[in-house]
Amino acid sequence: MDQSNLSDIGINLTYTKGMPVEYFRYHGHAPATSYTMLWCMLATGFSRIFTKEDMKEFLFRLTFALNSMNLVETWLMKDHLMDFKVKGKTYVLNLDDIVMHLGIEVIDSIENHSAREKYLSGISGGIATAMLLGGLEDFSILEPVIEDNIIQMKQAKELIPEVTPELLAKAEFFVSDLMKFIPEEAFTDRNPLIAEKEQEIEHRRDRIRNLPVFDIRKIPRRIIRDWVHEIFKPEDATKLLQDKKEFDKHVKPYVYLSWLMAKDLIIMNGPFTCAKEGVVLNYEDYELSDGGFRLDMTIEEYALEDLATTLGIYLVE
Repeated sequence: MDQSNLSDIGINLTYTKGMPVEYFRYHGHAPATSYTMLWCMLATGFSRIFTKEDMKEFLFRLTFALNSMNLVETWLMKDHLMDFKVKGKTYVLNLDDIVMHLGIEVIDSIENHSAREKYLSGISGGIATAMLLGGLEDFSILEPVIEDNIIQMKQAKELIPEVTPELLAKAEFFVSDLMKFIPEEAFTDRNPLIAEKEQEIEHRRDRIRNLPVFDIRKIPRRIIRDWVHEIFKPEDATKLLQDKKEFDKHVKPYVYLSWLMAKDLIIMNGPFTCAKEGVVLNYEDYELSDGGFRLDMTIEEYALEDLATTLGIYLVE
């Protein structure tokens, strides 16, 4: 979900079977359970749930994301998982509700989910995203605290558990117990469209593997020199060109961004300008003076379109 903004997030039931997709086709909107799946998937670093292994990992991570709700204890004592709210109404989520959502997609990412190590090292980030979107769209599991009409993201950090051997073992037990109640047919009799989507994703991976590799040494020095003298004050330009550390920090990122533009690897879309899928781009290199980033503003401020045009003419592969 890296660099995804809220406009990229939504409920896609195309690849599910049964109730969720049929409900959507009949009513024109997703059922309430789909919204809690969206919340849980954002909270656990999931983009889609397509396979048995996806399901096991999703259930494993729920133990951590919803530890403050005593998720495992609720399952063992009450035979359901959690309560949730959608548009002011309270519902109960059961294991069957999760199983029938095999095939759900909430972000069209290249990976079905983040790596476990990454998730466990930043659990609060997913909870914060889920709380933010849920607060905006009126659905929740862990309700955010709202002060002065502002959702308090600090609450997410207060809800995360310490990742201990005991909690890891508890999560493994939770998964193994739940999986006993999921028939194997749920994973073997999938919507045929899942296979098509998986093939599409593999093509996207091939494209990413074949992306060109940036090598600043292939760019004529005079092009960089001329651009630096055009953008920076004379005294600053001289220092940037002579000091490697300063060059790598204040020049190279902009040359790289221009190179990406010359290679058509940037999606030019005003305030939503971003790198294409699979392109490595450290957005922190382009932080604005007042915080945050807007690549379109950076491109204009540093005259990067002109530099990209020049690179497109002279760059030798």
